[in-house]
Amino acid sequence: MRMDGLTVVERSWRSMLRAVASLLLAYALLVVGNALGSTETSLSLLANGVPVAVAGMVQSAYYAGFFMGGFFCSGMIRQYGHHRAFAALTAIICVLTLCQALFTTPWLWLLARLGNGLAMVGIYMVVESWLNGCVSNSQRGQLFSLYLIISYLGASAGQWLLKLPFSQAGWPFIIVAMLFALAIIPVTLTQQRPQVLAAQPPGNVLARAMRTLRLLGRRAPLSLAGALLAGCFNSAFYTMLPAMLSQSGRTPADIASFMGLALLAAPLLQWPMGKWADSSDRATLLARCALVVAVLSLILTQLLNTGWMLPLVMVYVSVAFTFYGTLSGIANDAMPARHRVEVSASLLMVYALGGTLGPLLCSAVMAAIGPAGYFVVSLGLSATLGGYAWWTVKRWPLPSLLPPR
Repeated sequence: MRMDGLTVVERSWRSMLRAVASLLLAYALLVVGNALGSTETSLSLLANGVPVAVAGMVQSAYYAGFFMGGFFCSGMIRQYGHHRAFAALTAIICVLTLCQALFTTPWLWLLARLGNGLAMVGIYMVVESWLNGCVSNSQRGQLFSLYLIISYLGASAGQWLLKLPFSQAGWPFIIVAMLFALAIIPVTLTQQRPQVLAAQPPGNVLARAMRTLRLLGRRAPLSLAGALLAGCFNSAFYTMLPAMLSQSGRTPADIASFMGLALLAAPLLQWPMGKWADSSDRATLLARCALVVAVLSLILTQLLNTGWMLPLVMVYVSVAFTFYGTLSGIANDAMPARHRVEVSASLLMVYALGGTLGPLLCSAVMAAIGPAGYFVVSLGLSATLGGYAWWTVKRWPLPSLLPPR
């Protein structure tokens, strides 16, 4: 399969997995460490008596850094290559995480989380552009599903690590730094090479980012709107669902178990949804999934603190966490292969922007109407995403069929 002068060979799954095995192993270690570090940051701040508002600012700094990194990391990847960029960014996170283990000043932690988010978005760009460069359109959804399965299993594992009997404050952050350091090894030693990137496009960083966003807006508008809503949705899940459970009277141990079990459900539909997306219209699939999540959200507003809540949340998570993979497929199907890094950067930037809005919106609604406000916000976000996806199906041609512009 030839795309814009770059050849993407459709290969067997065994061959493809050999090509990306080292990258996925490294990514798995990163996700476990990132999940542990994120949750431990919140718990440590609250345990040290830091006001909830300040703790929220520290955590929101991660998404601010995530957004900022989208403007700069694509140039770094093009200039130094995937391997070097991955190693450098991961080393930066190791240092920043160890700073959190050594010092407890909230404002220093805010800067550490800002830098963590900035570096982490670069790592996601490396991984996603590397993976997307290894496959044809007919295999992209399946490989991205595997990537997301690893993401959610790693996030769940990070939650369960919180239950280990750490005897000293700061030890969880040392474990996080060790996991990130280990992740550098398989990527730097692999003999597999990602697709060679074209020379960096002309113009400054901001101009290139805006140009890619405009091109995506013309060729795959659903991918941008969907990434914004998915960012709101996912950040609210990770930051405000624990708060909702706490408001409902659950203990920290109960919350860790609930979140760990909920995230175990996240990978369940990734593979079948990926195969379905590769053989059908991704926008239609996205619309159906979003409407299922809207119905589940409506039901859950009435079933808080009942025996039905956990199983329904697991179904809810298994469907909702397929959104981003489907959106990435929509964007990459519509764009030339030479824009892989910029596409990943643009989606992650918009996702991060949504990530900053999700907790703010959710906390405001929960303050007004109580714990059920979490699922009211979820209902609104998923209904909006589903409605816009249906409108896109009716009003726009399939992105992959749009002519080059």
